[in-house]
Amino acid sequence: MNFTGSDTRPKPASRQDERRRASDERMLRAAMTIIAQKGAAGATLAEIGVAAGFSRGLPAERFGTKLALLQTLMDFMEGWFAERLRKAMGDRVGLDAVRARIDAHIDSACASPVATAALYSLFVESLCAIPELQPRTRALSAGFHDGFSGHLAQAKRRGELRAGVDGAKMANILVGMLRGLIIQSLLEGDATRLAANRAQIHAFIDMGLRKHGEGATVRAVAPRRKTA
Repeated sequence: MNFTGSDTRPKPASRQDERRRASDERMLRAAMTIIAQKGAAGATLAEIGVAAGFSRGLPAERFGTKLALLQTLMDFMEGWFAERLRKAMGDRVGLDAVRARIDAHIDSACASPVATAALYSLFVESLCAIPELQPRTRALSAGFHDGFSGHLAQAKRRGELRAGVDGAKMANILVGMLRGLIIQSLLEGDATRLAANRAQIHAFIDMGLRKHGEGATVRAVAPRRKTA
């Protein structure tokens, strides 16, 4: 109960707040496109502002520094992926959750190759040109790994994994495999090839990780229906 007499309920966003969020998003999307084309190191706040349709000084006014803008951009992209992942996962558990997470990575890369190219540029540039980004890129990378590792640990508890499977090491392999395939699709400029690998990746999960025999249910790898 509120004894102060003040209303502590969150207030709806004002039009000014909505306009600010919309303009910030436009600048982040402009930054994403520029980074996908030429990398983050060569991008400037001024050109991001102009590309977004605003003044050269607005990005600095809103974000302060380029590093702060890049970190905000990574948060923005992570939030976009998290929402797609949530929808892809549903109530799936164990190895079915592993498959759903793989699909989410593949579908996201196919749905937005520009964002994917920007993200992988930031990963690479954090190793040399912009080392200040390393804490953020490492945290994001760890999140990818931990997601798979958690599903595999659940699969083990459910008796789905064959003997000898190390969940943490297999999570590394799955993330590395997806990264390699995604980078390959970016180099080739053809996301359809990435999507075409889906059935083989699912077969790897079912045949290489899933326990077969008495007490185990083997799921058939059904072709994924295309959505608009």
